[in-house]
Amino acid sequence: MDTQVQLSEILNKEIMAVNLPGTTKDEAITQLANLLYEEEYISSIESFIKDIYYRESLGKTGIGNYIAIPHGQSESVVKNGIAIGKFTNEIPWESLDDKPVKIICLFCVKAGDGGENEHLRMLAALAGKLGNDTVVENLLKADSIDDMKDAFL
Repeated sequence: MDTQVQLSEILNKEIMAVNLPGTTKDEAITQLANLLYEEEYISSIESFIKDIYYRESLGKTGIGNYIAIPHGQSESVVKNGIAIGKFTNEIPWESLDDKPVKIICLFCVKAGDGGENEHLRMLAALAGKLGNDTVVENLLKADSIDDMKDAFL
């Protein structure tokens, strides 16, 4: 399968944002969860965030280069997706390079129901792009949602 096709299927501008305020992990995750809730990807912000934090407790989701990919499966997920936010401030985060993050890709995946396979497929599609320094540079420079989406595609 072609990664680009997968990403174009996954990326939804309605759950992407740039120039987000926030200085903490809580604020960042809550803002992205709100986007998911508004677009009916999740049925409960509280339940979803609780499941994300459970996964956070298992290991670092900051992958370096100012990027974090928090994820987890949740009963509150109605449809799978990835909320992507670029923050104006550096957010303290547990990351592989011990740096804060500015780009957060919050995975939203249904629990059970083969969700883990879809989760791995989405993660593989995104991780391939996030391993590319040019993509990361373009994400960090993005001033609009279109810029951000273009960086991935």
